[in-house]
Amino acid sequence: MDLKIVNQILDSYLKEKNLVLDNVELVKESGYLILRVSIDKENGIDIDELAAVNEYLSERIDKYDSDMPEYMLEVCSPGAEKLLKSISEVKANVGKYVHVEIINMIYEGVLESVNENKITLKINAKGRFKKVVLDYEDIKIIRLAVKI
Repeated sequence: MDLKIVNQILDSYLKEKNLVLDNVELVKESGYLILRVSIDKENGIDIDELAAVNEYLSERIDKYDSDMPEYMLEVCSPGAEKLLKSISEVKANVGKYVHVEIINMIYEGVLESVNENKITLKINAKGRFKKVVLDYEDIKIIRLAVKI
């Protein structure tokens, strides 16, 4: 099955409900094939909204999956440690606590700003707060993080 079908099926429904399609992937875990559809919204999504999306998609996807082996449909949120996949997603999360990986270094701190192709983090380095400026192109991974 072409995973773009999921986008087409959900497009108008998600717009109507003010939801966003975060990711669609087909993965094999513990011997099971899983069609994982990740949904989000501005202030987080709740279980009832995820269940409604699951029901909506389940009812409509059967027309398109006849050529696929048996699979499980999983509709979920991107989670508390959502991967930020584009500079626009990074900009939308200014002020939040993030985990950033560059070559040979990992930072966790508050994302203070995103200017041009640079990000500024406020980190706690041995009890002292300091700002770190990183080139966006040097970032291997940037995701939201839970501060413990």
